[in-house]
Amino acid sequence: MNKSVPKLRVVHLTASPFFGGPERVILDVIRTQSELKFDIENRVISFWERGGSDALIRELSQSGFNGIILEHDMPHLVSAYGDLVHFFRREATNLVCAHGHKSRLLGWLAARRVGIPVVGISHGWTWQDWKTSLYERLDQWVHHRMDKVVCVSQGQADKVIRTGTPSKRVIVIHNAINPLRFRETPDIGYRRRLQDFFETVPRWIIGAAGRLSPEKGFDILVEAVRLMVKAVPESSFGVVLFGEGFLRESLQVQIDHAGLVNCFKLVGFTSELDKFLPYFDLFVQSSRTEGFPCVNLEAMAAGVPVLATAVGGVPEQIISGETGLLVPPDDPISLANGLRQLLENATLRRLFAEQGRQKTFTEFTCQKQAEKYWELFHSMVNS
Repeated sequence: MNKSVPKLRVVHLTASPFFGGPERVILDVIRTQSELKFDIENRVISFWERGGSDALIRELSQSGFNGIILEHDMPHLVSAYGDLVHFFRREATNLVCAHGHKSRLLGWLAARRVGIPVVGISHGWTWQDWKTSLYERLDQWVHHRMDKVVCVSQGQADKVIRTGTPSKRVIVIHNAINPLRFRETPDIGYRRRLQDFFETVPRWIIGAAGRLSPEKGFDILVEAVRLMVKAVPESSFGVVLFGEGFLRESLQVQIDHAGLVNCFKLVGFTSELDKFLPYFDLFVQSSRTEGFPCVNLEAMAAGVPVLATAVGGVPEQIISGETGLLVPPDDPISLANGLRQLLENATLRRLFAEQGRQKTFTEFTCQKQAEKYWELFHSMVNS
């Protein structure tokens, strides 16, 4: 790194309703750039999101960084725009990095007013309902006008380019994780806590995690488990799904009607997923659409074999048959067959666990991610 390069002042603008995958990416990028002593000053600003942003601010503080919550939010977006313009000018901001629909729109408007470049981070689109679809249509319009659009996978980049954003403005920077989080196996008590969700301790525990919303395909997972119990004794396995969302009630009804109450558990959100992951015998991701899901990388880094759907950037994470197993989306029969194949083949599970862990430790590191963002930011400000 050239020490004579002036310090860059970058604002990461987000609308954080909770601390999830995109929030962890922001934290990992700024923390790693700090550890690598890049000459950059990162600031994180979030919309209030009815108090949801508190979790991000708390995580930032625990890592030694300051986060700022905007004074104005919905429906006072004109005032929020004014807040951003004032902050960018006062702090002599060089570049805005915008995460999320609202952040990309207002970040782009405010950056243009101040005369600084703006980059949008495209994690993926879900089209889960009419409101989300409307936001994502607006998102596409804004993408066309960004100086750069970072896509977290080539799959998402292809989608962004197909909607009209010039390919020369699109760059792929894969999401990453800090594999050191999984260097040491946590206390065995976390395995016992998983077992305690069941009246009869199962031989195998299958893990899943995510927002309980349509794009995650957990209804397909429930149906796959219903099909699987016809060939694999229900008492031999159990499924633990960590997550919350508006589909919780309907998923529970589906579980009840399928007669899976004893083996399929919806256990809510946990902030300790890192500690539970190593104690799953298998991790499954059943999504209909994805960007580049960090939870797959986390499971792989924890040494857990992964069964996933071949959507979005997932095939860029997992080489099917080598570092995990991929099946088509919206296909409960294929998912059930994959679950059965892996549960009944301990040798294959060990192979995927070892190869998957090695892949994450070498290819999807925070250092590589932080370096690519630094190169992008530096080129945009000094071009």
